[in-house]
Amino acid sequence: MGVAQGAITNTIAGSITSTTLTVTQLLSGEPIVLGQFVSGTGVTAGSYVTAFGTGSGGVGTYTVSASSAATGAITIYGAGNALLGDPAPMDLGVGPVGRVYVFDVVPQAASTTNIAATQTPAAAGNLTLTAGAGVKSVTNKSGTTVLQLDCPRAVNVTTATAAAVTLAGVAITGTGGQISYTSQAGLVSGQRMTISGTLGGTGSITGYSNPTTYIMTAVTATTATLTTTAGAAVVTTAGTPTGLTYTLGASPVVLTVSGFDYYGQAMSEAITSSAAVSTTVAGKKAFYQISTIAIAGPTGTAVTFGTTQLLGLPVRVIDGGYLCHVGWNGSFTVDAGTLAVAVTTTATTTTGDVRGTFSPSSAPDGIKRLVLGIMLSGIAVGPNSTRTGALGVTQA
Repeated sequence: MGVAQGAITNTIAGSITSTTLTVTQLLSGEPIVLGQFVSGTGVTAGSYVTAFGTGSGGVGTYTVSASSAATGAITIYGAGNALLGDPAPMDLGVGPVGRVYVFDVVPQAASTTNIAATQTPAAAGNLTLTAGAGVKSVTNKSGTTVLQLDCPRAVNVTTATAAAVTLAGVAITGTGGQISYTSQAGLVSGQRMTISGTLGGTGSITGYSNPTTYIMTAVTATTATLTTTAGAAVVTTAGTPTGLTYTLGASPVVLTVSGFDYYGQAMSEAITSSAAVSTTVAGKKAFYQISTIAIAGPTGTAVTFGTTQLLGLPVRVIDGGYLCHVGWNGSFTVDAGTLAVAVTTTATTTTGDVRGTFSPSSAPDGIKRLVLGIMLSGIAVGPNSTRTGALGVTQA
């Protein structure tokens, strides 16, 4: 489509002085186009239009290829070819687009421990990174030592069991949610505790229903103050309750993952760990290399860090209609996986991936192959393409 020609003719009222064609009226035919020949009384033979001046197809001025002295009001005849150009205008949706990006990858199995093995942070700081299955330690082009994943993919944080499963010897010691318990190491402020059972004995907790989760604040080895999960005060009366179980959870904290995408662009993501033990929280961005994972504080539980089956796309996909084929595990049938389209607003540490992600319908295992056919529009390829159109907005 980029080199097609169409014959045009027109009749013009105007004049030519030197190489300037002045059109006063388009008498008949099609609009004036670049390359068309013009003829008439006093017009140098073989003259053709080389540039638009004030005109763009009708009344106005134009530049012609040869000087003429056709200064009177004359009739000029035009003929020639209307060239689409090579390539044709991409903003009209024609021309040499027609490209399909074939994304072909055999992802390794996901893991909850292949980036950071089990560790219990006692304070804010960086986790210790250890390359596990499907991950290797490399020095990238910027000179940074990083853990490189098998392919771009999202990462996750998992909270393990708490220092103790339950608290023992619990008594209510004040009117504002104060409690005491048998000495227990490893507890942290912000840790969740779920109280369950039928309240008996002495003492009371206003608003308690079976079960209710509270936040432990002002924590020591033997005392704490309970607040609601919204951070509001809890009204209590002192006493020794019976019939209740006090199950410990975790303190949710923000972990900031820093690293690079597949194209070496620096990126980071803030993932908040779960308040529940033995629970995994997955991120939304596809990392290719991990440089650091900073944790905002202690969790009261051990944590691990690993990879998910959420795979990063190589080019920006803003609509599922651009996927012309989704093949998984050798099947010709379109895979019923999950697409998360690219974020097109300004990226932050909590937004999704700038190119989009795809999660296949079953777990990767290093054997199943994913083949995505991604149709690319003019903003991603060709002379009018942009970096944003192809690779998404700048990473945060």
